[in-house]
Amino acid sequence: MTPVSTSRSQAWLIGLLMALVTLTPMGIDIYLPSLPGMAQDFGVTMAAMQTSVTLFIFAVGLSQLLIGPLADRHGRRPVALAGVAAYVAGSVLGACAGTVEWFYAARVIQGIGACAASLVAFAAVRDRYAPAEGARIYSYLNGALCSVPALAPMLGGALAVLAGWRSTFVFMALFALTLALLLARRFGETRPPAAGPATRVAGWRQYLPIATSGRFVYFAVFGMAGMAMILVFVSAAPVVLVQRLGYSELGFGAWFGGNAVLNIVAFFLAPRFIARFGRLAMLRAGLVALLLAAAMHLAAWLWLPLSAWAFMLPVAVLTVGFSLALGSALSLALEPYADRAGTAAAVFGQFQMSGSALIATLLLGQGMSPQLAMALIGALLAGPLLCASGWIARSASRHG
Repeated sequence: MTPVSTSRSQAWLIGLLMALVTLTPMGIDIYLPSLPGMAQDFGVTMAAMQTSVTLFIFAVGLSQLLIGPLADRHGRRPVALAGVAAYVAGSVLGACAGTVEWFYAARVIQGIGACAASLVAFAAVRDRYAPAEGARIYSYLNGALCSVPALAPMLGGALAVLAGWRSTFVFMALFALTLALLLARRFGETRPPAAGPATRVAGWRQYLPIATSGRFVYFAVFGMAGMAMILVFVSAAPVVLVQRLGYSELGFGAWFGGNAVLNIVAFFLAPRFIARFGRLAMLRAGLVALLLAAAMHLAAWLWLPLSAWAFMLPVAVLTVGFSLALGSALSLALEPYADRAGTAAAVFGQFQMSGSALIATLLLGQGMSPQLAMALIGALLAGPLLCASGWIARSASRHG
């Protein structure tokens, strides 16, 4: 294979992996501006519609426990194709749902499909790239992941205004169908040959050595803390910006998208910062950002009247810091598990997705202010992680 063809092959691989990871944020963000209208359409409360976001996140997290080992045993390609097909089916069901119960079912199916797509994408990076290069590729994938929140709410708001909220699910179905066709043509198997026979698809024994590793848990809890704060924001943003502050669907998309633009810049700058300062330094910077955002949220809740700026500025600090550090955390977590990258990625995703959804649901379910909830998460999770960063630096140095 010539250098040019190799370069094109790598470009196709990275492009497809970037597309795979976008299915999760698209499944969350594109219909957020429509939640108040959907609540009226289904005849349910706004809290019931917010549950559809949490169900999607839970499905993404919980299904990783099965899909990770399947990807290790049977390969990345068939799992990716099956996942995207499930996403298409869930999107079609969501577009046709006549009751909120059928809509919930659609969200679970979408979440399972998004889980498979995202897990394969991150495992494939571990398959193909050395740890340092992998951290940079993870940052590019996370950049693609956070590009969607910049565009999806505005696109979803425009589609809802022009053709109703169901058109957003038609769009997701068509996007995933196109991706499935490209995967079938361009995506080859990335799993190392030795990974298959050694992996069994059942039993907690394959998870316990990973989930009980203090080093792994440290990095996974960072992902959970940042994601929990972001999920509180995502769940509460339609209520705060649309219902309480009176922004239109397009106005909501502009605020939401503006924050996501900052994420994109941070994610695509992260590889340069990683190359210059190292992964652990970037992780510490992310922890500091989470704590700063928590302090800003608490101050705004205590002393400032509710406004878009008071709500969104701490969120910007949070998401930029998390964006800069997540690639490093994921790379450091998966580094010791070359032969079980899919399983390790599943455990990381379980912490990040299901753990964060549980935390956000418990706090918001108590009627807690989203600003106070984000402040508590940052203080109680990011604070101890920052204090333990010296220990984790020594542990990481022992792993090379």
